[in-house]
Amino acid sequence: MSKNISLDQMELDGKTKPDTIVGEILRQNPEMPFPLPLDELAQVAGIKEIAELQTEGFEGMLMTDAEKSSGVILVKANGNPQRKRFTIAHELGHYLLPWHRQTKYSCTSESIKDVGGDSRASRLLEMEQEANAFASELLMPTAVFRRLLQQYGEPDLEQLQALSVHFDTSIQATAHRFLRLSDYPVAFVFSHNDTITYWTRGPEFPFRMRIRNGSPLPRESLARGSGQGLAEMEALDGLTWLSDERDERLPDTILEQTLFQRDGYKVTMLYVDDLPSDDDD
Repeated sequence: MSKNISLDQMELDGKTKPDTIVGEILRQNPEMPFPLPLDELAQVAGIKEIAELQTEGFEGMLMTDAEKSSGVILVKANGNPQRKRFTIAHELGHYLLPWHRQTKYSCTSESIKDVGGDSRASRLLEMEQEANAFASELLMPTAVFRRLLQQYGEPDLEQLQALSVHFDTSIQATAHRFLRLSDYPVAFVFSHNDTITYWTRGPEFPFRMRIRNGSPLPRESLARGSGQGLAEMEALDGLTWLSDERDERLPDTILEQTLFQRDGYKVTMLYVDDLPSDDDD
């Protein structure tokens, strides 16, 4: 284990939110390397073992003693390495967040969905969301991520790939972090075999989309069809992606770029580099 990684958990007392806990971890380890040595950090935190388990629908599990002085993390076997890292960080969040008092957490892809009115289910959902927030902040800390974004300048998918490698995180998890922390008007569309799985936009992206989850990619989009690797950024008519249902000012063009992945999976970045202003009337 690296002698550079340490954790005095007494210094975590009074820190209850994912970002403040991660901030203290990084304060104690100012030379923290990236990708973050997750297994080593888990060990100094009190996790005695990280093991794999093959069970249908299983993503990860945390088991601890009543005092949370030690624990074991189980993670889905044969999974994507970056997904496994996120799951381990998620379970470590359950371990270090003080209000997560259960001695066992069994997490599936379904367990993070909002199931509605049951108050107990809502509390569990809140804990899952907090553990996800902890994992994102731990693996891709805000200050480090923003510093890299500032170095890059205007967004493109090559940056997303570089960030994914730098933090050893999946393209999908990195894209969500990118949206949250970028100052540019950007949206991402995830698709499979030319059908939109889902789309999401950042806080600086002010436009309504004309697409729906489960619908085909727009006919005019260059993301349709087969491709390989990273496509060039291309300018398309703004109405290819943006809705004109409301009487709002839309950009004439929108920039589109697609990363073609395996087995028909794609991620498409949409970027508006010239936002309409009141002077454009």
